[in-house]
Formats: sequence, structure tokens, C-alpha cells
Amino acid sequence: MLQILCILIGRLLLMGIGAYELLQQLYYRLHALASRSYDYWQCDDKHEFVFIRAALDKLQKLPQHLVLVIAPDDCYVNDVLLKRVFGYAQFVGIPYLSVYDKRTPSTGYVHLSQLCQTMASDTNDRHFLWPPKEIKEQIQHQHSNGCCSKTAVVTNGTVNGYASKGPHYTQLQVYQIDSADGHALIADVCRELYETRKSAQVEGMLKERQTLHDGINAMLSKRLGFVVPEPELGIVFARQTCTYGLLPWHVRFTEFHTHRGGRYFNAKSFVKILYKYARCEQRWGK
Repeated sequence: MLQILCILIGRLLLMGIGAYELLQQLYYRLHALASRSYDYWQCDDKHEFVFIRAALDKLQKLPQHLVLVIAPDDCYVNDVLLKRVFGYAQFVGIPYLSVYDKRTPSTGYVHLSQLCQTMASDTNDRHFLWPPKEIKEQIQHQHSNGCCSKTAVVTNGTVNGYASKGPHYTQLQVYQIDSADGHALIADVCRELYETRKSAQVEGMLKERQTLHDGINAMLSKRLGFVVPEPELGIVFARQTCTYGLLPWHVRFTEFHTHRGGRYFNAKSFVKILYKYARCEQRWGK
């Protein structure tokens, strides 16, 4: 009974937040109509992206690869929130983003093919681009009219992991990670190494640690179907910090931040996580 009451209160709060956002957008539209401002009318997220752009000047580095982990019991992360996070990541210049959704279709699982553009030249059905072509053209049209930004369009995300101080409009590469890509994938690679342990290739890999490391990486990437940098930053949408079996080999040095389920996630939440990541320094045992 208590759990049902908590869920009901949470839904009422979300409805309140939605009503507040609707009234805020209505206020912006009325203000744009009164001031006869076409740019202000077109730009829904103007204030959020202005806030992110100002925050970029204070960030010393950005992750090359961001991963989103969604708990199996989460009921708040939907397609709207995912598109919002995709927009933030694409705007700051993060080139790669992965989504690891532990839910089932009946409990809120979101397939990225419903949100993103599929890769026309790629046979991998888990590799997508954000924003889709039609949204990308709309964004470029808005920016060419001076909406939201007076900054020139740049084509590079980050340079050696450090922020390049500006918004970016190239498409974000998005990957969908499945549960089968976790421990089972490593077990499959280990089984193959054991079965071929007497081959010249495996014996050569075992002679040097780095060679073995690179070999396992290549075998895992082949099974995953895509080659991307290891995630440097992860956002966990759950009540507690847990990776739920996310790519154990690839997230050895990933910095995870938990966003508790039910809390509103906006530009301020995203920038706060980027600040924490930028202040963190991997000392590698020094």
C-alpha cells in the first residue's frame, strides 16, 4: 500500500512539473508574440542551451564516450528524457553515447530506432545517429537564422579529451547495449581462447600482457559489432549506484554518477555531472 502511495505521489509531482513546463513555454510564446521575436518563438530550449554554453567555458575536459544505465525498475526515463540527454551531449560535443536499458518492453524499454536515425551504410542494427536528419536540418536552419547561438558551427567534438569551448552540431553516434553484451560476452571470449590455446596466435598473445589485452579488446569489439572508446563517464538512472552487468571489461575506469529515479533531469543536472567529471583526475596508481 505504501509503495502504491509513493508511486501515486511521484506521478502527481511529475504532472505538476509537466504543467509548470507547459505554462513556462506558454509564457515564452506570449512574450515572443508581444516582442514580435521570431527567434524567441522558434527556440524552445533557448535558456537551457545558453546555460550549457556558459558552463562550457569552465570545463577543462569532456568525455569522449558517455554511457546511460537505466535500472530495471525505473519508470521515469522515457523517450522524452532520452532525447533531452542526447541533445545536451550533442550540443557540448560528446561524440559517442551508449544506452544500456535493463527494462523490458512491458516496463518502459525504449528502442533507439524509434528516436534516432539508423546508419544507412551500416549493417549493425544497434548503431544510430542523433539528431535524425529532419531534426538536424531544422537545428541548422535555426542557427543560420541566429536562433540560440551566434557562434559558428564547428565540426570537432573534443581535442584529446579536452573541451574545445563551443557548441557542436555534428550528429551524435548512439549505440544500444544489450544484457548479452556483459559477462556472457567475456565468458564467450575466454572459452574461445581456451579452446584455441595451442594455436600460434593465442600463444603469441600470452607472451606479453599488452598483446593479450589488445587481443581481447579486438575479440570483444568484433562480437559487439562496433568499435568505440571505452566509456569515461556513466550516468546511472536508479535508486542506487549499480552497473547491472554493463560491459565489465570496458568500464574498468569509468566514472559513474547516479541520478535517483523520479528526480527531474535538466541542463543543470547534466552540467553538474560534467563539472564533477572535469574535476576528477585518474592517477593510475601514482
